[in-house]
Amino acid sequence: MKEKTQRLATLALIAVTVIWGSGFIATQFAIDSQMPTPWIMMIRFLVGALCIFLFFRKRIAPTPKRTVLHGMVAGFILYIAFYTQTVGQGRTTISNAAFLTATNIIMIPFLLWIFTKKRPPLRIFALCLLTMLGVILLTYQGGFSLSFTKGDWIVLLCALFFAMHITWLDYCGENDEPVQIAFWQLLTAGILGAVVVFITKTPVQTEQMQKGLLPVLYLGVFSTGVCYFLQTWGQKYVRASQAGIILSAEGFFGALFSLILGLESFRFTMLLGGLLITLSIILAQRPEKSEQANQAA
Repeated sequence: MKEKTQRLATLALIAVTVIWGSGFIATQFAIDSQMPTPWIMMIRFLVGALCIFLFFRKRIAPTPKRTVLHGMVAGFILYIAFYTQTVGQGRTTISNAAFLTATNIIMIPFLLWIFTKKRPPLRIFALCLLTMLGVILLTYQGGFSLSFTKGDWIVLLCALFFAMHITWLDYCGENDEPVQIAFWQLLTAGILGAVVVFITKTPVQTEQMQKGLLPVLYLGVFSTGVCYFLQTWGQKYVRASQAGIILSAEGFFGALFSLILGLESFRFTMLLGGLLITLSIILAQRPEKSEQANQAA
């Protein structure tokens, strides 16, 4: 029975990875509809919070004040991460956005170093160099020049905020209920999105709403609400290191869907660069020998 549950949990995490990969495509459709980014963010997170509430409403109320505060900080970071990701993707390719976002896994140990004062293993530094090689190959367009665009830099900034988000939850959320954290962070991000729309007075045209609403609802329901539900349940039965390896493949699926739908053309350097980045992410999740020995004991 336990093994069956673990298999189902693994399938749930794989589903999360596939949906997150397809989310890059939905984001691109939303961008192509010219719906303003503040509107995309507001709708996405409010719909995601509603989904979490419908799934777990009995476990959300009441929530301790400390958990609410932790969730609000997480939501603030998450909003900035997704905002910069959406803006950056609008100025680069889907595959670049997918793989560059996934490099947040490499950044996490360095942020933990800042918080905990513990230096990451030397292999992490080597993996960072391998990741940078992958980024260069991923963005190589031929000839003797590289095409690392402004959009790519913005997506790298988004990856940093995603790393900060994961680090924050690891730093303060050990004793918090994951479902409550998920709800309050999505609600905070949604409210922040509404505030940004109100302050900037960003207009949205009827045509933009008609073209962009469906992909944004997909992002809200599936990439945000459903994925948070599946990830929360799946990681109860799958070790964090294994879950990290599974979830890090979102970049691969993002690029794969982009190629299948003909949104961009195939380049061998794209494949090689993506493989190097994905390999770096997977190797970064492997436990140290000391950890393996403790697990064996």
